[in-house]
Amino acid sequence: NNNNNNNNNNNNNNNNNNNNNKNDSEVIMTYGASVTVEAFLSEVARKGRNFQVIVAEGAPTLRGRHMAACLAKAGIDTTLISDSAVFAMMGRVNKVIIGTHGVLANGGLVAPAGIHTMAQAAKFHSVPVVVCAGLYKLAPLYPRHQDSFNELSSPSELLNFEEVDRILQSNGEACADVQNPCFDYVPPELVSLFVTHLGAHNPSYIYRLLAEYYYPEDHCISGASSLF
Repeated sequence: NNNNNNNNNNNNNNNNNNNNNKNDSEVIMTYGASVTVEAFLSEVARKGRNFQVIVAEGAPTLRGRHMAACLAKAGIDTTLISDSAVFAMMGRVNKVIIGTHGVLANGGLVAPAGIHTMAQAAKFHSVPVVVCAGLYKLAPLYPRHQDSFNELSSPSELLNFEEVDRILQSNGEACADVQNPCFDYVPPELVSLFVTHLGAHNPSYIYRLLAEYYYPEDHCISGASSLF
């Protein structure tokens, strides 16, 4: 009986320690899938840091599901959520870590659609937003407005063609215009820090990096005015 009691006490102590470690761990949120962010978080976990990751699935591509599976396979405590749950979950997050498609000259981002919403939620909850990006993603261009650089993906990611045919057959005309933008513009005031392979930088320092890595004549790209 004494041995059984001792074993039960040890099990209870182990469970309490595990719960305490989980409560003490840092909570990170990310969006969709990013090879750079995955490598960054996996390396941090390999070095023994204790943290949890919340992954927004990134509709309509749902690449966040693959990201969550990869992080879990790396031994990281991972939770997958829908994009609509980002604001509700942000209150328990310590920092947001995201990737980006490009970094503009003003320190803003051309990022996958949906990241602007996450960054706004982070700002509301006073959660820092960290961007992991290689310096090859720097662009010596300035944004003009949200739609100046965007692209539209196939609407079939939101509403498949078979469903459209069914609607046409039943109503005789299309009842919805489907828009599927690829990117968000995230202004620099929503970004706290850039982490690159050469160190960490504030958004206000991006122009200095451009001066180091671009010739002045490269700052004026032919045809760029029609795109940005």
